[in-house]
Formats: sequence, structure tokens, C-alpha cells
Amino acid sequence: MPSLAASFLSHVSRYRSGWGLALLGAVAVAARLGLLLIAGVHAEGNAYEHGEIAKNLLAGHGFSVKFLGVDGPTSQQAPLYPYLLAASSLCRGGSAPSLRAVEILQCFAGAGIALAVAGLGWTLYPRQRSVGWCAGAIAAVFPTHLYMATQIQVVVWATLLLTLVMLAACRAPGNRPMVSSILLGLLAGLLLLVEPIGAVALPVAALAAWRRDCRQHGARWYSRGPLARAALTAAVALVVIAPWLVRNHRVHGEFVFVKSTFGYAFWQGNNEASWGTDKVPKPTAEALRINHDGTLAGIHRALWQARHETIYIDDLLLQPGGYQEFQGLSEPARSRLLAARAVAAIQHDPLRYLKLCAQRFRYFLTIDATNPKAANPLYRATTAAWLVLTVLGLLVSRSDWRTLWPTWGVCAAITLFHTLTITSARFRLPLEPLTFVWIAAGLAPLAGRLGAHYRAAWAACARHWPGRSPQWRDTRVLRREPPAPHIPLSPPGRPHRRAHRSISADSRAE
Repeated sequence: MPSLAASFLSHVSRYRSGWGLALLGAVAVAARLGLLLIAGVHAEGNAYEHGEIAKNLLAGHGFSVKFLGVDGPTSQQAPLYPYLLAASSLCRGGSAPSLRAVEILQCFAGAGIALAVAGLGWTLYPRQRSVGWCAGAIAAVFPTHLYMATQIQVVVWATLLLTLVMLAACRAPGNRPMVSSILLGLLAGLLLLVEPIGAVALPVAALAAWRRDCRQHGARWYSRGPLARAALTAAVALVVIAPWLVRNHRVHGEFVFVKSTFGYAFWQGNNEASWGTDKVPKPTAEALRINHDGTLAGIHRALWQARHETIYIDDLLLQPGGYQEFQGLSEPARSRLLAARAVAAIQHDPLRYLKLCAQRFRYFLTIDATNPKAANPLYRATTAAWLVLTVLGLLVSRSDWRTLWPTWGVCAAITLFHTLTITSARFRLPLEPLTFVWIAAGLAPLAGRLGAHYRAAWAACARHWPGRSPQWRDTRVLRREPPAPHIPLSPPGRPHRRAHRSISADSRAE
């Protein structure tokens, strides 16, 4: 009977958790669809290079774009997102990419992020279910995550895949460790094909999965089983990205790891006119930003106009020369040329590079002064709240470092990468779901105390509820049995005097 009761309670708990997850996902989807379809906040037809590549794919020109003045096959972008945009043309009869279909799909991807964050919270804190629920709820309604689902940018998919990679790396594999290794490798490969900067996070995720494997099976670090499963994960990830690597070698005549633009991006963030990003602020952009009718759609359109008013670093330094210096160079060679210029600028003035790194670190964690969208009051308030709650969560959960170190390592690695190279307002978004777990871990004790006070206050009100019978209060609110009579304890071997007397009286009655 006890085992049957425990099984029934476990089934009821899973049933209730399933309904809770469905509600969490529904709230996340509804919030994003409401912003997209009701408030009218959408991409305004801007798909950038991804959209141009998708149009070339549909026109039969292959994976190509005009980059640095040269039109032809490219590795400027990772492949999955342009192919997704091209596939969306099926919703429009195959004529052109359907940005609205992709935006709606990204609303569901945002719900997937919320569910994955909840799962990560439960994985890291299996004894505190409130951590997962709280983290998932934050991800479901966090303003910047609502907004990113409505834009044609790869960041929503990079955020989803990075969160899933961390969930797969930290979760115990159970009785099927090989399946877990294959799944982790598959997710890692997809992450690289969406955003190769994710390669910075993969060593931390692999180390977390390997340590988890050793700990679960009681094996040493050099044991054959954990090492074999780690090698399987790496092999699966390599198989996933191998076709694209082969294509890059065939197109460019040399090895290119997913994208060919690292040197180009490094130059954007470290040239003589750079502010540490790919943009230079322009005073007239602020006037355009505040010129709106007060609606969400109007604010969004004003932000877009202000964003395109800022000076793009290429237009300032490269376009006036007509990109003549890049003629005849392959795409990787163009990127290497710009990287060499950035290195020369750093060697000429290393102090300025250090200042740019400090500025990028500040932009990454707070407000990007070169992006007019970051000047929006709601974005500023959201960023301030996120930063304060993240710091408080880190302070409260610092004793759980053995549990949280994989998330710390990933956040530190990606933050350092963007501090040293280039940053933008959207580059922090993939890390935010990991920080939601820290925030939830910090809020969980407070939520527990508030819940206890709420239950105590509700019970007190129920005891004095007017117009209700005592029986209703006891059975429907308090649901507790009357207290058992107190029986004093006696020393071992000596029955209590009162109990002894009652026994004697019963024996005499018989």
C-alpha cells in the first residue's frame, strides 16, 4: 500500500507539473503574439543579410550576398537562419520569404526558451521546484525576450539552443547515457550552425557533462566510459557541421569554420573610429527616437528610424573608397586584411584598446550608447532590474557554486569574448536565461517565506470567516485533524503512572 500511494502521488505531481508547463508555455506564446499581432511590433520588413541570402537562395543564386563590395558565394552568415527564411517562402507560394511566418514561429521558440529555463532550474535545484518555476516565469514575460521574438534576428534561436545545450549538459543522463551524449552533440552542432560564437561556451558545457557522467557512475576522470561518451558528443557535433565545413572549403578554397567574418567583426570593434561596436552614434538619432505617438507600434517605428540614422562603421570607413582594396580577394582574405588593420591599430595605441575593452564590458552589461534602441526607458529599466537582481541572486546563491559553476563559466566566457572583440545590445540576450536561474535561486527563499506568511494569513482568516460554519473552516481550508492528547513520556522500562492505573483498572474490570 505505501508504494502504491507513493506511485499515485508521483503521478498526480507529474500531472500537475504538466498542466503548469502548458500554462507557462501558453503565457509565453500569448505575450509574444500579443506584442506582434495586436500591438503591431514587428521587423518592419528588415531581414538584413539573412533576408538577402534567402532571396538569393530562392532565385537560384545559391548561398550568396554582396559583402565588402563583392557579390558572390558567402560564409558571412551561419547557414540555418537564412535557410529557415527561405523555407518560410512556402507560406507565400515560394515567391519570397514570409517574415510574418518566421516571427510567429519565433514566438513559439520564445516559449521553448521559457520551458527550457524551467527545466534548467529544476536540474540545478531538484529539491527546490520553485526555482525552476520562477526562472521559467521570468523568461516567459521578460520584456527584451518578448521583443526579440518579433525581430528577424538569429539571436532568438541562439538563445534557445544555448539554453538547451546547458540543460542537456547539466541533466543526469539516467539509464541512457549514450542517448544523452548524442543529444548534447546534436544540440551543440545546431548551435554552431546558428551562431558559431557558441563555440566559446561548448568547452564549459562539455566539462559539465563529463563531470556529471563521472559523478553519476562513480567513475574516475580518466575512466573509459565517461571519456568515450565525451568523444561521442564531439563526434556527433562534428558530423552535424561537417557538410557546411566541406561546402566552405569548396567555395573559398581553404578551411573556414562556419563563418568567415571574425576578422571583419574584430576590425569593426577596434578601428581608429570605433566605439567598441559596429555603429557610431549620431546626434540626430535622438530626435527621431522620441518622435512617436506613444503607442508600442509608434515607439518601435521611431526606434527603427533612429537605429538606421546612426552611422554604420563600414559606411564611415570603407564605403567612401568603394571597397577597391578588396577587389580580387577571397572572402576569408578580405576578413584577414581587416583583422590585420585592427591589430596594427591596437599595437599603435594599446591604451585605447584597453579603454575600448572597458567600454565594451560596460555596454555589454548595461546600456549600449551607440544603439538608439538601448535608450528606450523601458529597456533601461529592464536592464537595471536585471542587473540588480542578477547580482543579488549571485550573492544569495554563492554557496551553491558547485551546482551553478557551468552557468557561471559560460557567462564569463562569452562576456570575455565580446569584451575583447566587439559587442552589441543583442549579444547579451543568449546569456540572460542562465542568469534567470540565479535570480530565481535568490528569490526562492523570499518566495518560500511569502508563501508561508500567505498560508498562515489565509488560515487565520478562515478561522474567523463570517457566515461560515466551523466545520467548513476545518475541512475545506485548514484540513487538519484535531490535536492528539498529550501523553507524557516516561523513562524506558517504567510505564507512566496514569497509563499504569488505566491498565490496572481495565484488568480489574475483566
